[in-house]
Amino acid sequence: MNDTAKEILEELGIETSNTKVLEQLAIADSKYLRDLKLNVKTVLKADNLSEKETHLLALAIATNNTNQVLVDAFVAKAKTLEATDAEIAEAQACASLLSANNILYRFRHFVSKEVYDNSPARLRMNIMMNPTLGKAFFELISLAVSATNGCEMCVKSHEQSVLEAGINENQIWDAIKIASVITSLGKIVN
Repeated sequence: MNDTAKEILEELGIETSNTKVLEQLAIADSKYLRDLKLNVKTVLKADNLSEKETHLLALAIATNNTNQVLVDAFVAKAKTLEATDAEIAEAQACASLLSANNILYRFRHFVSKEVYDNSPARLRMNIMMNPTLGKAFFELISLAVSATNGCEMCVKSHEQSVLEAGINENQIWDAIKIASVITSLGKIVN
C-alpha cells in the first residue's frame, strides 16, 4: 500500500482495512487518493463546526451507509473528543430514524398522490422531542442524512428547522460536505 493510502487510514485511526478498492488505487498510485486524503482532512477540521461535531456527523453518515470500519473509527475518535455514549448512540439512532423517514417521504414526493399524502406515517420518533445532542445539532444530522439519502422533502424541511434553530448556512454547508466526503470515503474504505 502506498504512503497516501496509509496516511488516509492513519488519519482515521484505522489500523487495517480489508478493502480491495483502496489497495487497487494504492497500487495504481491514483491521484484520487491524494485528493481524498485532503478532502477527508479538510471536512473533519471544518471551519464552522467543532471537531466533536464533525466526527459525530461523520459517524451518523457512516452508520447510514452501513460502513462498520468507518463507524468504528468515528466512534473511537468521538470518544477521544469527549463525546458521551449517549451522544454517540443518538447520532447513530438519528441515522437509522432518518433512513425510515427518508424512504417514506421520498415515496410520497415521487408518487404525489393525495391518498399517500394524507395517510398518517405512524412512525415513533420520540428521540426527536428532546435529543441529547440538542435540537439544533440533531436537526443538522437529520439534514445531512436526508441529503445523503436523497429525500428532497426532508432536506427542505430539515434545512428550514436548522436555520430556525440558529444554525447558519456555513455550518449547514460544512455538514453537507462531511456527508459527501464520508460517503465517498466509504466506497473505498470498508
